[in-house]
Amino acid sequence: MNLRRTCRIAAVSLVLPLALAAVGCSAVHEETCDGGWPVSDPQTAVQGLLEAAESSDYEKACSVISLKLDDEAIEEHLTPLKSEMDSKQVSSSNFKMHKYERGGSAHFYNVYAEQPEMAIDIVVVNVGKGYRVAFGEE
Repeated sequence: MNLRRTCRIAAVSLVLPLALAAVGCSAVHEETCDGGWPVSDPQTAVQGLLEAAESSDYEKACSVISLKLDDEAIEEHLTPLKSEMDSKQVSSSNFKMHKYERGGSAHFYNVYAEQPEMAIDIVVVNVGKGYRVAFGEE
């Protein structure tokens, strides 16, 4: 009887952490547009968004943003971003980032090509152990 009880306790003690980890993972997935994992660093998140704006690639944008947006809403925000990138000569291959503030999980960046005074403001947020761009938020 004691052996059986010990085996049950051991089984529960092994399964419970796995179940809690799964719940934690699904919470991270709920905080992303595509339900996927966050990206590894802010630079990758911003580059993905800039690439998405250049090519009007909604799936690419959804893979790096935090809000769940449909294609129409993403397009509504990618179009002005692309226009701003063009006017400030920022591209996914020439951009530089300067973090100017942090508030909680939000990291505020100036994204520019050669002239910091002609920057695009982009907010990157911590999601789980990675990052996503706060895009489409007012």
